[in-house]
Amino acid sequence: MIEPKTTNIERITINTTNDLLIFKILNDKSIKYRRFSSIMRTFLNKKYLLIIILFISCNQTPETKNEKEIKNEPIEAIFEVPIKLDEDFISKNKLDDWFEFKNIEAYIFVLANSISGYLENDYEYLTDTLNSLGNYSSRILNSKFQLYNERPEIKGRLKLLNIQIQNTKINLNEWSKEKGLEELNKIFVFYNYTIKTIQTIIDDSTIN
Repeated sequence: MIEPKTTNIERITINTTNDLLIFKILNDKSIKYRRFSSIMRTFLNKKYLLIIILFISCNQTPETKNEKEIKNEPIEAIFEVPIKLDEDFISKNKLDDWFEFKNIEAYIFVLANSISGYLENDYEYLTDTLNSLGNYSSRILNSKFQLYNERPEIKGRLKLLNIQIQNTKINLNEWSKEKGLEELNKIFVFYNYTIKTIQTIIDDSTIN
């Protein structure tokens, strides 16, 4: 009789309980960490957004009632009225022959009449007038008229007038209306200085 062979099978016991527990704990921690990280990112994003909003709000200066009233307040045109030479004075002293000066005189009065349009945002007419006036004020510096060449005082006045005209012509569009009016008025002031100088020189020469 053949005896059956017995095989000793060793039972290997794997202690998975602790391993599974450790994995579960780690997994739970990972999930909680991700949730915590997500919550913190959302919180920080909202926090920084709030800080940015507060920063912008603090830097915005609200317009006061007085500032709004000043902006809407119309600008009043106050400028020196150009002097008009008497026709008898012009004729007697042959100033009609001084063509460059006659052109300047004519455009000075056109410029004065275009101020109201400038205040109503009609820049084109005033700009065209300044361009023409600038051309004539440059030409007069090379004038052959006797009175001009004999009297350096008149030359000096006309040079100052030309500088002011050219400066205003170039920069007018860059200035505020208040600044523009101020500089336009200087043209009339320098022009009147020139007229008064011409009148004084001619009157003194007549007396002598």
